[in-house]
Amino acid sequence: MAFKDNIYGWQWFRDFFNITIFKYFVTWFAIVPIFAKISQSLPKKIHIPVNKELNYTIHLELPFKWEILWVSSLCFVIAYILYLIFRPNFISKYFSLKYYLEFEHSPRWIVWETQKLVKLSTDLDKFVKRMYDKGYISITDDSKFKDKELIDVGGDQTYLYFLHNNVQYKFAMPIIKEGKEDDGLTKIAIREIFWEIFGRFSSTKFEIRLVIQGLLSVSLITFAIAFMQSIYSGFQYFIK
Repeated sequence: MAFKDNIYGWQWFRDFFNITIFKYFVTWFAIVPIFAKISQSLPKKIHIPVNKELNYTIHLELPFKWEILWVSSLCFVIAYILYLIFRPNFISKYFSLKYYLEFEHSPRWIVWETQKLVKLSTDLDKFVKRMYDKGYISITDDSKFKDKELIDVGGDQTYLYFLHNNVQYKFAMPIIKEGKEDDGLTKIAIREIFWEIFGRFSSTKFEIRLVIQGLLSVSLITFAIAFMQSIYSGFQYFIK
């Protein structure tokens, strides 16, 4: 398996950042500096006299090192900011085919989304091969050919012409059979093409995804350390 295959796609990061519990890392990152400043002037222990012979001691120390959890939060916040800046709009807008269909786009709209992908030249070898094998794009020598431009939007179909590896391709939607739109084949095509576009956008910007995954790994490791410190502290309390 190639190294790139071990790096998660954008849709995984989107799902991860939507987990509510991890969003508290952002809150912790914000309040820790305030807490640290206040705690500097506080004693580590407070003795409360119960009677002349008995004092009750309250420990003000956290059961883990707050610096470790802050580092965890810092890594998470940086990763989240990078995600917000660099995430593909297609991935953030359409969580799945279900969300895409809820927009009730015209069948032609998928051509415009395809144009955005083609202009990015993102993993086009795989995209073109799969689309060609499935019969959704064809090789053309049409005199109307203009690379990466939409042609004849006002006709029965919307066309996209693009050049890849010195070969001219044409993509058109909706599917026309016997002079009219075939609803069944068009729906199947939209489903298939959506996931092809989704997959290609999900694998874009490898370097950024690598950095985000590295930051999240550090965040989870440091969080685990703080968590284990807390458990250890709890065991010590019960043992005593």
